[in-house]
Amino acid sequence: MVVHNLEELNNAWMELTELMEEKDDALQVAEKREEALVKLGQLNVLLSDLGTALTSPDTPHDTTSSKQMSKKYQLLSEEIEGLELLCEDVPMVECDGAAPVQIKKEDIKSRFAALEEPLAKKKKKAEEKDNLREFNRLAGDEEQYLKEKQITLDNKNLGSTLMEAEMLLAKHKIFLGDIDKHAPTYQGVVEFGNQLIDADHYGSNIIEARLVQLKGQWDDIHNRANTRDKDLEENNLTQNFYFECTEAESYLKEIAHLITTDIPSDEASAETMLAKHKTVQGSIEDHKEKINNLSVMLNSLSQQNHPLMSTFTNRYNYITEAYKQLEDNAKKRRKVLEDSYNLFHFNREVAELNVYISSKEIVANCNDLGRDYEHVQVLENKFNEFFTELTTVGQGRVEELCVSGECLLDNNHTMTPEIKLAMATIQTKWSSLLDLATNRKETLASSVELHKYHRDVKVLISRIQATDVSISSDLGRDVSTVQALQRKHQNMTHDVQAIRSQVEALDEENRRLQDLYPGGACPGCCRTAGPSGGQLGAAPEPPQPP
Repeated sequence: MVVHNLEELNNAWMELTELMEEKDDALQVAEKREEALVKLGQLNVLLSDLGTALTSPDTPHDTTSSKQMSKKYQLLSEEIEGLELLCEDVPMVECDGAAPVQIKKEDIKSRFAALEEPLAKKKKKAEEKDNLREFNRLAGDEEQYLKEKQITLDNKNLGSTLMEAEMLLAKHKIFLGDIDKHAPTYQGVVEFGNQLIDADHYGSNIIEARLVQLKGQWDDIHNRANTRDKDLEENNLTQNFYFECTEAESYLKEIAHLITTDIPSDEASAETMLAKHKTVQGSIEDHKEKINNLSVMLNSLSQQNHPLMSTFTNRYNYITEAYKQLEDNAKKRRKVLEDSYNLFHFNREVAELNVYISSKEIVANCNDLGRDYEHVQVLENKFNEFFTELTTVGQGRVEELCVSGECLLDNNHTMTPEIKLAMATIQTKWSSLLDLATNRKETLASSVELHKYHRDVKVLISRIQATDVSISSDLGRDVSTVQALQRKHQNMTHDVQAIRSQVEALDEENRRLQDLYPGGACPGCCRTAGPSGGQLGAAPEPPQPP
């Protein structure tokens, strides 16, 4: 009984479970059908709206509207693809007298496909309108830009001064740079228009006509800008030439006043004037480059066939002539100052050399021949130093003076006669001084010989007298004393022989001095009887100083 009941209960549960699963499947299908119907209804509304928009002749008006319509079409396409997935499990049966879902879905898809071509046409038309509108906007911007540049080019002022001309030229260079910088924008507009024409745009005629007009305006701006640039460059060169001419003329007038005719009064003033004039002359030489620049500018103006070329040439010739005259005057003034300075310097050297010669003449005219042999040696040594200094330093100063004078004469100095006279006077005085010095040197040499002779004579006489006194009349008392006296006498005999040799040498020196100074030119030289028949008497007196 229990088993039977359990089997019935199990069968009843199995039936209930199957019914529940069937019910659940039926509900899911019904839910999908309802969902599909709702989606189909929505798509139907969207298709109706989109179809109405596509059939309207004024829709879309611009690219924005066209993009919105394309976006709506894209969303609708995605919805239809989702509907495909949704309707896959929906059975092809009717529901409450309604058309099957799959039939409605196919109807929706066919209606959607029918909208694709008109949508593409609407989109293309909207894009063409938008491109034409964009081209007109860009072309209008270019025309406005060119109009502003034309207003700038209408200014005919080229500048009446160098500063104004340079300022206008600088501004125009910036203007040309702006045009060059804007050229890619213009080319972009042209390329955009040509692309529309190549794409067979419905407004190709309008676009092409506007491009031709725009190109004409752009070429006109370029031509006028280049012409003005050439005019400004030419005017800048003209104003620069005028400015440099004015500056050169002012400089020449100013510097001409610095070339004076003042004559220096002494060597110091001559040196100062010459130093100042060298500065002025250096400034003139430095200004030569500016004169040469004028020549370069004149050639540039000539190559441009400037209408005022004759005026420029006359002004340039006037400036070059004035500059050449200024150079000549500066050279003449420099020669005058150099001649004055050199003459003052020469005269100073002449005066100093005259003083030098006069001081040396005092020494050369000295008649002091010495008190004795030692004194005269001192005088001779001092005079030899004096004579050496005279023939080296003094001779060098005289030669330098002569060289300086010859340079002045070679440069055609205006004081040529005075210079020659001064040189001749100095040379005469110098020759006289050298003669005096030579005579003094020879006299001192003679005095040295005489003093030496008299000294030697005195020494020899003293020796003879001492020998004579030492001769004794004692003949010895015995053999030893006699032998001692004999030894002493033998020694004395040797001394006498030596004295005899000295007497003979002095006698020979006496004869030499007599021959060297004949006719009593050597006072005090004489021959006197000496020992052994020699002539040697009293010593002659040496020459005494005055």
